[in-house]
Amino acid sequence: MKAVITGESKRIGIKVQDNNGVDHGIEMDESGEIKYHEQDGYPDDPSKRTQDEHEWVNQTRRFAKFYVYRQRGYETVDPLSNPDRIATAAMAIANLPADVFEVHFGEFYQQMRHDAGEASPVVEVPDLPPMTVPRVEQDIYLGLDKTDTAALLEELIADGTLEAVVRTVEQTTDSGGLMSRIQRVFASNEEIDASSVAETFSEDVIETIGPVTIRWANGDRDEAVTGGTDGAVLDRHPDARPQMFGRAYQFDNLEDFRQSLVRHLCCQVRDCYITMGIAPPEDVRIQGPGFYDHIGWYSNHDFYQNYHDPEATITDWQEQHTPEDAYDLSGLFDSS
Repeated sequence: MKAVITGESKRIGIKVQDNNGVDHGIEMDESGEIKYHEQDGYPDDPSKRTQDEHEWVNQTRRFAKFYVYRQRGYETVDPLSNPDRIATAAMAIANLPADVFEVHFGEFYQQMRHDAGEASPVVEVPDLPPMTVPRVEQDIYLGLDKTDTAALLEELIADGTLEAVVRTVEQTTDSGGLMSRIQRVFASNEEIDASSVAETFSEDVIETIGPVTIRWANGDRDEAVTGGTDGAVLDRHPDARPQMFGRAYQFDNLEDFRQSLVRHLCCQVRDCYITMGIAPPEDVRIQGPGFYDHIGWYSNHDFYQNYHDPEATITDWQEQHTPEDAYDLSGLFDSS
């Protein structure tokens, strides 16, 4: 992917050359709504495009929104597809004290164990047709704004802490482990108010958690059943939403589940980059189920490799299509 911002007034203009060599001219508003899109390589009528042509166009749009977000700081990335927010949620979860993690995610864990036939359900699900795969979801709301999120991620990636979260979640129990490293990053970063955040990183980063929800596909639409909640559900989009289904994970206790949850969210981060046509940061070049909707693309089409399959051989992380500044968060610090 190659991109350049061409103008900025009521709309942000951007030119993108996709990984197929096709040039696109795109205009969007500050919320990421595409107002104009021209390109010279695929049919203008979506009904006349092949599946691959559809994905070239959609991939370019995702990348354009991400590029504007990273360069200008506008909230142009689609909700629940922002890899910075999902990675921040994963790191916060990895470092929650065990009792706080159980408060937030104990019902999620119980529902996952029910799916494996080992516990009573938190949410009762009606009888579903054979072959239906219900997934367990729970919305996560972060308490950091985008500037603090960017500052945190920039330091933690440079420090190697994100890689440590992905590779060895169990380090959180080690002396001088991840919690201490994250607190040191806060304390040394002028962009973050260390006095109010550093000492209780995870509790402050995670503002609240939504209720457990079971969602499943019914033809071309989704249906869902949501459990009860004691907390207030915020009137805004959540920052992350795990989508897990029992047969894809194995865990014997709550800490094993925590590691599966963190890894799953990191797989979602991977998916954000892969479906924009660029390589994920090396720390999250891992395999396993991420976004539920992406599993079908990976497994049923040749456009992408089987990133969702832990046993698959991956030969292409799209490094050759990745701009040098793809992981630069500096634009977020300059935004209002």
